[in-house]
Amino acid sequence: MSVEELKELLGTQETILELVQLDDGALALRVSNSEDVPLVRIEFNEEVRKILGENTGMVAQHMIQAAIYGVMENQANKWHANVLDQKPQFYS
Repeated sequence: MSVEELKELLGTQETILELVQLDDGALALRVSNSEDVPLVRIEFNEEVRKILGENTGMVAQHMIQAAIYGVMENQANKWHANVLDQKPQFYS
């Protein structure tokens, strides 16, 4: 998903996201105070939930942070590639 697609999905205004636990035990990233379909849904099986215990939310948060970082890094790489691929107007 590109930054443009995210802007279209979330709108142009500042958006607050929240990580919440759903009734079925899954964790979901959604727009704050929204009952819409979550942007991301993370579900661990019972065995993994037992292993993680109270750290389940923290692990889900780190997963989402890694995804956001990956998108940002990808966008930065595309931007740098566009800048570097342009011929300089003047040579020194």
